[in-house]
Amino acid sequence: MLVHVSGVVVWMGAVAYHLFVLTPALRAAELDRPARYALMRAVKRRIRIVVGVAVVAIVVSGVVNAHFRGLWDGAAPAPALRIFHVKLAAVAVLIGIFLTALPLLKRVRQPRLRGRLFTAVHVVVLTLGAIVAGIGVYLAG
Repeated sequence: MLVHVSGVVVWMGAVAYHLFVLTPALRAAELDRPARYALMRAVKRRIRIVVGVAVVAIVVSGVVNAHFRGLWDGAAPAPALRIFHVKLAAVAVLIGIFLTALPLLKRVRQPRLRGRLFTAVHVVVLTLGAIVAGIGVYLAG
């Protein structure tokens, strides 16, 4: 459970850092657009690696925890199994966003629209991450 919670904290922290700290700080620094984009590319690359490792840790620890709690073999009570299936669906959406959001956003040519969509994706990811983490804590009992 500790690895699972730690992975969720790292992942959500990286998303929150980017959304609430880095982006506003870059705006306030008033860097010219090419310098800002170069810096953001480098930071995004590093954050993507950290988040990718956190996602792997979350999935692996979640599978192990589910096995020990009887959620894979159906030994758990029916309400817990339904909640677990909701969590699996939310995790699948999060993984889908992780794998597709940035490549799809690169196709958007209008910088203002791309920025708004980028922020919206991060808000959705933070919300889903909080739900997944809450469900995990609830299932842990």
